[in-house]
Amino acid sequence: MRTQLFVLLAATTAAMLAERLDSRAPAVAAAVLYAGSIALGLHIARRRARTHWQAHRAAAELLKSLAWQYMVHGGPFHSRVPHPEALFEERLEARLRELRKVGWVDPRNGPATRGAGQITPMMRAVRSKPFEVRRDIYLRDRLLEQQLWYKRRASQARRAAALWSSVTALLTLLALTAAVLRALGLLEGWDLTGLFSTAAAAGVAWQELRRHRPLTYAHSLVEQDLDTLRVAMTTTVAESGWADAVAEAERLVSPQHSDWLGTFGR
Repeated sequence: MRTQLFVLLAATTAAMLAERLDSRAPAVAAAVLYAGSIALGLHIARRRARTHWQAHRAAAELLKSLAWQYMVHGGPFHSRVPHPEALFEERLEARLRELRKVGWVDPRNGPATRGAGQITPMMRAVRSKPFEVRRDIYLRDRLLEQQLWYKRRASQARRAAALWSSVTALLTLLALTAAVLRALGLLEGWDLTGLFSTAAAAGVAWQELRRHRPLTYAHSLVEQDLDTLRVAMTTTVAESGWADAVAEAERLVSPQHSDWLGTFGR
């Protein structure tokens, strides 16, 4: 998408030059660039790399979440469940079957790497530890790590949003200045209004594509919710309510939750 925006901007520049220069070269360049933009659009429409990437990311996050819940007796893998490994296999394979429908390709070879075969000795060792140890491991290595990650991402998205908003505002101001000068007869020859307007539109399109503001909103909310939950799980959540608290934490850090919050940050 970024490449297509730059190609369109270059085509607009070439078209503007074609109006002012006594040469066919800019016009030919503009035609080639516009054709290239169309070709890029068709290529992007057919390519499913983004979809595949999202499916594999979802599979990785799913496995990570189930592994943590299994290790610390969270969610459905609470201390009273009779066969946690069988439940782990059932939940994992059921979710992966859904992901296969949207492009996930199973890289595992043989039954030993499927279902319960994904449970490592370290996961079993953590699950066998006392509640206090499991709690501290989860709060330190999962919840705090995720909280800091969302805090960093919110900060990055905020800086990117500010940068691109400034660039777009500057380009819009330049377009306005060029239009006023041309209307007053102070700018003859080159029509820079169209060029600056196109560049500003490309900046707006890039912001929409990257979703800087929605991501800032979503990641900030998740970071705040995780901080509140981490304090509660450290101080007030007893072992009887631990499984539900872990399930809530995993819901907060799921990509689906962030995407849902992002729809309200526009």
